[in-house]
Parts: sequence; structure tokens; C-alpha cells
Amino acid sequence: ETCLSVLKKLGEEIAPNADIKSLLAEASCVKQMIRNSSIDDMLDLPKLKDSHKIAKISFLSTAIRCSFEMNQVLFAIIICRMVKLSLQHGLHSISADAFSLYGALLTCPTLSDFDEAYKMGRLALMAIDRLNAFRMKPNVFLSFYGAIAHCKEPVQASIPKLLEGYEVAFALGDMERVTGILQLYAAVAVWGCGDKLTKAEEIIRIHFRRMLQHKQDISCKNILPHLNQVAKLTGSKENVYVTFFNTTEDNFFEEEMNRRGAHTRKLILHTCRMYLAVMCGDMESAAREYERNGAKYQGGIRFFGTTTRVFLAGIVGFYLARKRRLDEKKWAQVGEISMDTIKSWTQDSSWNYAHKLLLLEAECLFLKGEEHEHIAAAKYNESIALAKKHKFKNEEGLASQKAAMFHLEYNRKEEALSHLKHAKACYECWGATGLARQIKIAIESLSSQSFPKI
Repeated sequence: ETCLSVLKKLGEEIAPNADIKSLLAEASCVKQMIRNSSIDDMLDLPKLKDSHKIAKISFLSTAIRCSFEMNQVLFAIIICRMVKLSLQHGLHSISADAFSLYGALLTCPTLSDFDEAYKMGRLALMAIDRLNAFRMKPNVFLSFYGAIAHCKEPVQASIPKLLEGYEVAFALGDMERVTGILQLYAAVAVWGCGDKLTKAEEIIRIHFRRMLQHKQDISCKNILPHLNQVAKLTGSKENVYVTFFNTTEDNFFEEEMNRRGAHTRKLILHTCRMYLAVMCGDMESAAREYERNGAKYQGGIRFFGTTTRVFLAGIVGFYLARKRRLDEKKWAQVGEISMDTIKSWTQDSSWNYAHKLLLLEAECLFLKGEEHEHIAAAKYNESIALAKKHKFKNEEGLASQKAAMFHLEYNRKEEALSHLKHAKACYECWGATGLARQIKIAIESLSSQSFPKI
């Protein structure tokens, strides 16, 4: 209320009961303003000199940080107001942040315009130099390389930029951006296979300890689930929850789930646990994570974690549709919604999503039965080949693992063994020694004629 009151005094009145309809109206207005403007046209706009307008955009920039977790509609409307102010009255260094945030906003399902999102993101990157907005660099990098770039560019290419943004944020003492960028690095490095796990763990651990030294305990709790999943994937016996916070994973999880607010941390916790469960073949645990909160987090800005959750939901959905026949319709729908969503994303970035789509299509055909058997087998093989081509070693291994399960269903032991051996090689290359050991046990068990749980 205080925020809205100050904005009203500054001439930027926003209704306290603003809803999606209000947001769509604001976004439509911005869209009309930029429709026929190129990046160069917008960069050539005059500089903002009016002191009142500078005070207004400065307060809007402050207000946006506190509104992100409290009121998503208000957050989005403030972004639109910042962009409108910049386009109507002139550019300020904060405009670079506003443009990148607006681009990120356009990745939401409600607004969904990836071409325009990418254009605004590129505008923001160029505005950093043009407007001498060095202090805005972490903000812009957070939005562009966290939410926009992977809609068009190979996600692995974001790794060095995220680390660059992290170092700038740390030099500026901007610990909020330090935390946000490190979270995104961990997500892209692990889920996007942007780095080998050993390298990712080393980088995450170095910066995690760096934050602890600066007494950023709360921020570190957002990074801890990423560090935990890497430790488990690599087969480390270390319990990072005990090492750094003298608690157990279950106690940490329950404490955070019962905490008011902290939505970002809860989201990270759920996604890390769901990802680890899927990669380890513990689909029942993955389903529990999805049922607890997973369905809530499919909307909003399309950070890379969002795309990971959608993909995992599809894998879980089709698996449980096969295993829980009484709930087959419910779980098949979860899988189909995820598959349709990823299909739409593939049109803009086949590099990041085509192999995921092929794997979900294979799982869908597996569910449908014998009449689709040969097409399903071909889809698994295509997914494996494309994941390899696009350097997603983690998902090449996962597709091989799922293909093995498919062939076991039809009692094709040799084909299943071949895929398991390929999955093991993928995980070893990725650095997931713990996963590789698990697959080795499955191979030994299958070789001796017993049928393992994969």
C-alpha cells in the first residue's frame, strides 16, 4: 500500500486491485509503442533529463524488487510503466533494466511473444554501453541469460555470461543479484548440461563459500539444494546440509516449506528434488514433488528452471499413466500438456528442446501400446541422437535409460542392455559418477537375467 501511495504521488497510479486484464491493457500499450521501432530507433531516443521523471523511474525500479514475490501482476505492471516512461520521456540507465525485464515478461504464457522478448533483450544488452549503465549489467544479464536467451540460443552459451554477470554483481556489492545469477548458473550448468558436473560443483562451491564468508546465510539457502543435487549425482558421500547448516535434508525441507513467503527457495527445492528423483529413476518420489507444488510453477517468466519443470512433469506424467491405470487419464493429461508446451518452444529453439520433445513423444507412444511400438522405438533413438548432437549429455543418458525401460517391457533384453550401457557412458562423461554406478548395478542385474528397477 505504501508503494502504491508513493507511486500515486509521483503520477503513476496503479489500482490496488489490478488484475490480469489490467496487465494485458498495459502490455498492449507498450506493444503498440514499440511495434514499428527497431533496436537502433529506440537506442537513439533522447536521454531522460527531467528530475521528476528520473525520480519516478528510480522509485519504480525500487518498487519492482519488493513486488516480485508479493504480487506478480503488480510486478508486471510496474515493468510496463518503466518501459513506457523510457519510450515517452527519454532513456535513463535504469531503462536497460526495464527493457530486459519487459523481454523476460514476454516469455510468460499470458503474453508469450518470444521474438519480441529476444528483441527487447538485445536492446537491453546494447543499452548497457550506450547509456553507460554498467551498474545495470547484473540485472540485464539475469533477465536475458536467465529467461530470454534460451528461447532462441543454445542454453550452454549462457554459462560464461552468467559468470560474468555474477562477478560484476559481486564487485558492486549487489548480493541480491549475486544470489540470483548463481542460482541461474547452477540451473543451467546442471539441468542444461552447460558444464561437466565436476566443474559445476567446483564453481558453485567456491562462490557458495564466498557468500558464506560475507554472512549471506539466507542467500546460501537458495544455493544449497543445487549443491546437494550435484553432490548426489556425482556420488559424493558428503551431506552438504550437515556440512554447511548442521541439519538434515528432510529437516531443511520441512522448515523451508513451512516458512511464510520464500517462494523462490521453495521452487528451487521442489525442482532440485524432482530432477534428482527423475534422473535416479525414483518416479514415485518425483510424482510426490509434482503433486506437492509442481503444478503451481508452470507459469510465470520462463526462466530455465521453468522449462526444466515442464519437461520433468511430462516424464513423470507419462510414466505414472502407465503405472497407475486407475489414474491414467489424469497423468496422461499432465504428460500431454508438457509435450504440447515443449512442442511450441521447439519452434523457436530446436537446439534446446527438440530432443526433449522427441523423448516425450516416445513416452507418449509407449503409453499407447503395442500398435505404436516401432514408432516409439524410433523416437527414442532420435532423441538420443539429437541430445548427443546438441551436447545435452545428461538428457542423452536419460533418453537411453528410458529407451531401456521401453525395450524391457517387450522383453528385448539385448536392446535394453545396449541402451543401459550407453546411458552409463553418458553419465560417466557428464561426471555423474553416482548415476553411472546405479546403472552399472542395473546392467549386472539384467545380465544375470533378473529384471531391475531402472
